[in-house]
Amino acid sequence: MRRRYPESAPGVQRALALLPHEPGVYLLRDRFGRIIYVGRSRDLSNRVRSYWVDLGDRPHLVRMVERVKWVEPVLCASEHEAAFLESDLLERHPSRYNRTLGMESCVWLRLDANPAAPTLDVVHDACSEDGATWFGPYLGWEPVRQAAAGLLRLYPLRYSGTSLSRSDRELARNRGVSDADTAELAGRIARVLRRDRRAVPAAVHGLEEMRDRAAGLLMFEHAELLQRQIRGLLWITEPQKLARPEQIDHDFCAVAATREAAVLLILELRGGRLVQRHLRRLRSPEAWEEVLGKHLGGRGFSRSARVPLTMPGQASRARSTDRAWIDLAQQNADLMVRLVAVDAIGPVAWRP
Repeated sequence: MRRRYPESAPGVQRALALLPHEPGVYLLRDRFGRIIYVGRSRDLSNRVRSYWVDLGDRPHLVRMVERVKWVEPVLCASEHEAAFLESDLLERHPSRYNRTLGMESCVWLRLDANPAAPTLDVVHDACSEDGATWFGPYLGWEPVRQAAAGLLRLYPLRYSGTSLSRSDRELARNRGVSDADTAELAGRIARVLRRDRRAVPAAVHGLEEMRDRAAGLLMFEHAELLQRQIRGLLWITEPQKLARPEQIDHDFCAVAATREAAVLLILELRGGRLVQRHLRRLRSPEAWEEVLGKHLGGRGFSRSARVPLTMPGQASRARSTDRAWIDLAQQNADLMVRLVAVDAIGPVAWRP
């Protein structure tokens, strides 16, 4: 007999009709505005809709779904970026319905081109003054470990050192690697980790060819290992800006309007993390300066005079590193105004 699921609340129904097929985080709220569940997905529309269509292996969420009155989406650049935001939110909003607690390992990749013993290692704590090149942070020890293994399989940096054992020197000869290749191999790895548009597809394609050859030889376990390395590589090369080495404090504003509504949205970054998203309804798109002034002077906003503020219309003068945040603020404002226009946003603003 097919399981019957609770009917979605009116606000949820209106939100489901507008959620995009984009990566992001979603917050499910009860009738009091309390966050009762935090999730992430590569496809917000399909994922959120599944709670009222087919819970699959999540039958424990049936009672939770009955309580959901509002859905609040947060668009992100990738699922990896959404994972960082979800992890931060879960640490502040633990829920009995969330099986994970937002405590996935945050790790780094350390690329050392030391001629004696060049290496690529996965580490938990970064030390930018040790002479190596650091990449990250990334969320999840296992996918990052698999990605590093895949990169070293493609670019055998460790076999280019001058302090190899006798057996490793023999392996290096078999792979056609010598100490003259250290800089070239380290450079190729670095280009992939910097998300170079040519280097990333080339690395993925190289691993896919190895996987297909292994499968053709009926080496299915080896092929599965290569597939895990491919998934890890795709994970760490997804765009994400919610966790970076620099500790950024900045506020980014965006205005969006339809014929029925207008909103001002503010993304508040502290220590390089998105800590709050403020949403204010406007009488008209032109009223954003007045509303922003009242908002900045109001209680509950942690901004100080020393924190940079990027206002609507300043994108052309912004630094290149800030434009991604400006775009993200605008994308979220465009979505939120459509939700506000059809009364699909609850009475409580999102305050992580």
